[in-house]
Amino acid sequence: MSESNTIIGINFGTAYTSIAYLNKEGRADCLANEEGDRQIATALAFHGDEEVIGSQAKSEIPRHPHQTVANFRSNLGKSTTEAELLPGSAAAVVDKSGAAAYEIELPSGKVLLTAQEVSAKYLRHIRESAEDFLGSKIGGAVMAVPSYFSEKQCAELTSAAEAAGIKVIQLVHESSAAALAYGIGQDSSSKDPQDKTVVVCDLGAHSFDVTVLAVRSGMYTVLATAHNTKVGGSSFDDLLIKHFSAEFQKKIKIDISANKKALAKLRNAVEVTKKMLSSANAAPCFVESLADGYDLHSNINRLRFELLSKNVFAQLQSTILEVLEKSQLDASEIDEVLLVGGSARIPKFSMKIREVFGDNTKVLSDLESDEVVARGCAIQGSLISSFEKEDIEAAIHPVVTLAPNTSKAIGVINAKGEFVTVIPRGTALPTRRVFEFSNSEANQAQAYLALFEGEHIIEKTEVKRELEEGEEAYEDEQPEVVTKVYQKPAAKLIEASLALEKAIKPKESKIEVQITVDAQANLTLVLREKNGSKVVKAVAKK
Repeated sequence: MSESNTIIGINFGTAYTSIAYLNKEGRADCLANEEGDRQIATALAFHGDEEVIGSQAKSEIPRHPHQTVANFRSNLGKSTTEAELLPGSAAAVVDKSGAAAYEIELPSGKVLLTAQEVSAKYLRHIRESAEDFLGSKIGGAVMAVPSYFSEKQCAELTSAAEAAGIKVIQLVHESSAAALAYGIGQDSSSKDPQDKTVVVCDLGAHSFDVTVLAVRSGMYTVLATAHNTKVGGSSFDDLLIKHFSAEFQKKIKIDISANKKALAKLRNAVEVTKKMLSSANAAPCFVESLADGYDLHSNINRLRFELLSKNVFAQLQSTILEVLEKSQLDASEIDEVLLVGGSARIPKFSMKIREVFGDNTKVLSDLESDEVVARGCAIQGSLISSFEKEDIEAAIHPVVTLAPNTSKAIGVINAKGEFVTVIPRGTALPTRRVFEFSNSEANQAQAYLALFEGEHIIEKTEVKRELEEGEEAYEDEQPEVVTKVYQKPAAKLIEASLALEKAIKPKESKIEVQITVDAQANLTLVLREKNGSKVVKAVAKK
């Protein structure tokens, strides 16, 4: 097989893994493995001395749980006491020299494999699938990691990938990769920084992760995160399992609540049902020989599914509100919401998102929600392919490369006494902004500009509905809450005054303003008359 400089993107998820590359048109796309799966189940099964992954391995869980491992990414870098046995897992977690490991039954006897060793075996198959599809060896990979991954977990993931023959070019946070896949902030300039605030809602199989990103001049800064392990895509599976188990017991008089094999079969089946309900109003659920030779034949409509999931949706909304509170932002201040993760396709989920943010916030779901992270990794790979080796290696650990950022907005006060933001809070440093203003009066001798910090204010006012004559209010009627969000001028940071040469008529002179904030938060203000020769510079040290 020929060598290649192709850098692929890998989203190595707890339940599923996806691989992305740049196609001939230069667009990021996900590739399919030998089974035709673009979403490859993160499962590894042993058939004697042979290994299989993906859907083949996942189908082995009910029949051969002691030869199958699933959800192993969650135990990377963890001790036995920290390890998780998530729903849908197979082989039990045991101890191997203090590390979380799995006991596998092979024809030659039992073996213990750590989560890192299992990951290495799995990722080797992922690399081979990518190389078979591309027809050449890969040059390396950009891999995604959750924002909550520790340095130890990042290191073990990198080691597992290297053992699998994958050169890890860089690790990126999943939320940043998703934003990159949508091209958010990637066409920015000093005159058009494309500043916006984005929320990434990642509904994975076993957790719900919400990240608030400040996008400033193409740079992503994490303002706040929430990691809820009590809810995820598997929460919907659990509800469907409970629903169909009760139906099976009522019809066949067999209780499968303690039958591990039957429950594993049913879990695989309800996942298919759940996916079908994202595009259809009803979906079947069929399991051959669920228990004691009896088949399960049933179906469920979307409305019933949504009613069953009512509490799950409430938990998801609560997590979003929690992260907004952490970031000290109101929902109305969010410009865009990105939906990520396979279960983000559930129609009711996007409806609940819109309930939180309202009509002025764009909810982006144009790209396949379970492919955006891998696509973003592939795009990042193409962007850094020409970088020097030292620069790439310096950025390999995303956990320790967070840039300093502005804690408060920086702006000016307009003629009405209102604060106008020039540099939003959360802007990564160093940063630079350029804008222009004109003289307001004829024969104006000086142009003056001062920069202030902005104090972020959120005011909520309850407004009771006006009752018509003779009308009585309902007992449980809640007043409407009106939210006002604004910046209030606070401390003056810097000021400068420029003598004008050309301000004979109003608006005749154009003054260019350059504002620079360095990595130490030192502020530089430069005023220059564009059609004159005068320049003034002011510096404020932090």
